[in-house]
Amino acid sequence: MASASTISKPGADGFRSKSLPWFQHKIGSSLTTKGRKLLEEYSGIEPSDVESHCDEALEIFPWPCIGEFWFVTLGLFSHPSYPSLLSRLRSSSPTTKFLDLGTCLGQDLRRLSFDGVSPQIFYGSDVYAEFKRVGHDLFRDEGKIQNHFIPADLLDDGVDGALIKTQGTWDVISFVMFLHIWDWDTQVRACKRILRLISRKPGSLVIGAQTGSMKPGEQALKPPFVAEGEKKSVYRQSTETFVEMWNIVEKDEVVKLRVNVEYEEHEVREKRVREEETEEKKRFFEGSEQRRLFFTVELL
Repeated sequence: MASASTISKPGADGFRSKSLPWFQHKIGSSLTTKGRKLLEEYSGIEPSDVESHCDEALEIFPWPCIGEFWFVTLGLFSHPSYPSLLSRLRSSSPTTKFLDLGTCLGQDLRRLSFDGVSPQIFYGSDVYAEFKRVGHDLFRDEGKIQNHFIPADLLDDGVDGALIKTQGTWDVISFVMFLHIWDWDTQVRACKRILRLISRKPGSLVIGAQTGSMKPGEQALKPPFVAEGEKKSVYRQSTETFVEMWNIVEKDEVVKLRVNVEYEEHEVREKRVREEETEEKKRFFEGSEQRRLFFTVELL
């Protein structure tokens, strides 16, 4: 989920165009085993229809995570702490509240439901309200799960913002693969917002993943990520800078936190294998120094 001022609505050209380098018109080898399993067993889609069914999502939102079919990789499910999170949510009371920020098509929520978590306790939030409908179409679960979608901008300063009204009410917040779209200052601001949403009870948890780098720092964006002549950068975190950022947030928000962060194991090998599987699939967003960061932030 990102600021509406940062990402434009889908259009015939620009960043959301289907003609850009990252866009794949067919899911092909991007369909992971775990993604297929969810669509077949949770959604009830026939095995022979899964690929064409996924391709339909591209017609709605050619955003990078959709244009490269990242939504079938199930980022939260890949987190090393997913088993402990699952155990916690399965045994939680009906009053527990779980929020998936930047939920996109709600793929991680569907996996939680498939794994036995009650849909009554979880909510998803993203900038685009249309994701709710597309998610129901993709997973064929209209009426099967609760209508717990909050269309909202995390960085919205308005006092009437849908997320601001929920401050201090969430027991667990997840956010996967969106923090890295901002520069350092905006990432700090976003983390402060997230911390204000979470309950201040000890044990409240923030969990997620993002793109990081072995060489942290600001990276200037170039076309097609920005218009010609536009100057904008993103900050790529290392494990060390990620902890430093949360130390700043901890101090400013006057709380005590336990921050754990690690690089994804075997990321380089997995990337090479994916690229060798098919010549047509080029990972447009990955560089030799990039790594995925998995993290948890717990209130003490």
